[in-house]
Amino acid sequence: MGRESYDIGKAGEDFAATFLEGEGYRIVERNFRSAHGEIDIIAFDREVLVFVEVKNYSYRSFGPPTASIRREKKASLVQAAKTYLFLKKIKDVFCRFDVLAIYRSEPGEKTIDLYKDAFQLKGGEAC
Repeated sequence: MGRESYDIGKAGEDFAATFLEGEGYRIVERNFRSAHGEIDIIAFDREVLVFVEVKNYSYRSFGPPTASIRREKKASLVQAAKTYLFLKKIKDVFCRFDVLAIYRSEPGEKTIDLYKDAFQLKGGEAC
């Protein structure tokens, strides 16, 4: 990833975190990395622990951003979330996976779509 892509991604995640806080989320960690992948934002939405994938687009594409998260990416997010829960010794908590899409149009203009509970674990598996 080039420096420009990194800067755009970082700015998008900063914007997403500010938006989520405005929606009442309490951010507990950003850019959690494990051997399985990275989770952009981890936050509490009331008592629910939320793992947020941030997607940053320069335009609105066809189909929802949730469709851009393939099976392999979902699996890596789930495994990273399980690793986070294990390392932090978190048990008996409800959790979900949200996708936050940021669309950049004119310079400085951004639109956000938040997809709560964007996907579930296979077979109703608990976090």
